[in-house]
Amino acid sequence: MYKLIEVKPLPNCKVFLKYSNGVQGEYDLSNAINHDDCKLLRSEKIFEKVYIDEKTNDLCWPGGVRLCKDAIYRQLELKSLMRNLHIDLEKL
Repeated sequence: MYKLIEVKPLPNCKVFLKYSNGVQGEYDLSNAINHDDCKLLRSEKIFEKVYIDEKTNDLCWPGGVRLCKDAIYRQLELKSLMRNLHIDLEKL
């Protein structure tokens, strides 16, 4: 799997991610923060402290919230493929 090389917090519970093979994009976490295990991310101060774990390469925040970089990669890859095939994501 490709390495997560960049992450930036964005407004509206989104993050920008970039992988070593060039796959990149915005990932919306607005649904995830409604789950109890991600409730810390409701704090904008915590959300902005997103980082890449050096050992696992996962997406992490202080307080132990972590998301799998591979699962997010697959979703970004699929969205990119759908755009390249001119499939309107809003109509699905």
